[in-house]
Amino acid sequence: MRIGMSKEILKELVVSEEDLLAEAVGKAKGLIAIEGKSGNVIVRVPKASLSARGLIGLHLAGRYFSHQLGKSQSPSMSTSELSGFTGVESSTVSARLTELVDAGSVKKVGKSEFAINPYLMNDFLEEVSSVREKPAAPQPATASQEGDSAQGQAPRSSQPEIGKFESVTDAILNLLGSPWGKTPRDWREIQAVLRHNSMLFSDGSVTGTLSLLWKSKRLRRIKEGRSFKYQVA
Repeated sequence: MRIGMSKEILKELVVSEEDLLAEAVGKAKGLIAIEGKSGNVIVRVPKASLSARGLIGLHLAGRYFSHQLGKSQSPSMSTSELSGFTGVESSTVSARLTELVDAGSVKKVGKSEFAINPYLMNDFLEEVSSVREKPAAPQPATASQEGDSAQGQAPRSSQPEIGKFESVTDAILNLLGSPWGKTPRDWREIQAVLRHNSMLFSDGSVTGTLSLLWKSKRLRRIKEGRSFKYQVA
């Protein structure tokens, strides 16, 4: 009796690729589509609104969908294929694929073949959607802030000074470990502070590292609307 009850409870942990596929289609249809005849991936949002990492991952997600529809022989793509379809240089494609593999969003399935990880695809699609969210409109400066600026003093909302780090991982952990990081922060806020401190990491590197640090339980991730915010775990 006890074993049967345990099995019933544990059923809540069982997930199939089909369940995840249904959820992923809902998240992806505003971002990509599959061309009916060729099975090629059509990106439905302006490419300028996507990082190279996001664009590459969307093409891999689209190839997975195309394969499920029977329109592509394989769910994987080579580095050269991705470069051709995305218009991103091969060296950049390789670098972003390394980030995606490290984060678990993409699997390396051959010498130079890569495929989306269907079990983490929903997280990736949410990440792409949240990155595309427009930042909140800046608030007008108060009279007090304008007075501070006029006297040569930084406004009270000025970016924190944390020094410079060579590693994006070290930079993010030090930033979120500072008093500024006690409030959950989204990737745009984090990127703004890194650039203020003369650390010019790409958007893809920042978002990819945040995902990796969350998956390794070094950061907490809090969902607010369609955006994610991060804190030190």
